[in-house]
Amino acid sequence: MKRDGNKPAGKEGTYRIRSRLIHGESESPRWDYSHHVVPPMTASATFRLDSARRGAQGFEEFAHPEIEGKTHTPIYVYERLGEPNGDMLEVNLAAAHNGEMALCFASGMAAISAAIGALAKTGDHIVAHKVLYGCTYSLISNWLPRYKIETTLADLSDLKSVRAAIRPQTRVVYFETPVNPDMKLIDIAAVRGIVED
Repeated sequence: MKRDGNKPAGKEGTYRIRSRLIHGESESPRWDYSHHVVPPMTASATFRLDSARRGAQGFEEFAHPEIEGKTHTPIYVYERLGEPNGDMLEVNLAAAHNGEMALCFASGMAAISAAIGALAKTGDHIVAHKVLYGCTYSLISNWLPRYKIETTLADLSDLKSVRAAIRPQTRVVYFETPVNPDMKLIDIAAVRGIVED
C-alpha cells in the first residue's frame, strides 16, 4: 500500500490513529486474510511450498524486493525471511509513526548490531556512552575492532565530552537512555543537536 503523506492507504484513511493502533490495517499486501475479522496468528518457522521452483522464486524475491511486476503476496519460505504476522506488525508500526517502513528484531542486540552494521564500515568511528549494557559493550570492544571500527567511550551526559569525542570519521553516536544499568538519563535532543551541527 502506498502512503500519501500522513494518510494511510485504503479504508484506514477514515479511521483515527487510535483505532488503527488498536485494530491494525484491514488490508495488507503481506497476506490475504479478507475472510477473517482479525488476522490469524501463524506459528510456522517454515512454510509448505508446492515445488522447489516456487521456493527458489520466494528466495529470489526476498533477495531482490525491487523485482517489477510482482503482484502476488510474498512467497513465505522461512520465518526469518518474513512471515505474515511480523510483516503486518512492521506495516502497522510504520503507520503509527508516519514512517515509510519499520523493521522488527527478535532481540535488542540483533537490532543494535544491525543498526551499527548498516551505518559503520572499516575505518569508521563510533562514539558511545561510557556505561553500556554488557553485550553492547562486548560488541563495540571485542567484535567491531575486528572490522577496524574504532570506538571512543565518553560521558554523553556531558555535552562538552560529546563534542570532544566526535571526529570526522564518526558515523555513529550510540547511547541508551535510561542507561543500563545505572538508569542515568541522557538528553537525546541535546546530543542530536551536537551531531547535526
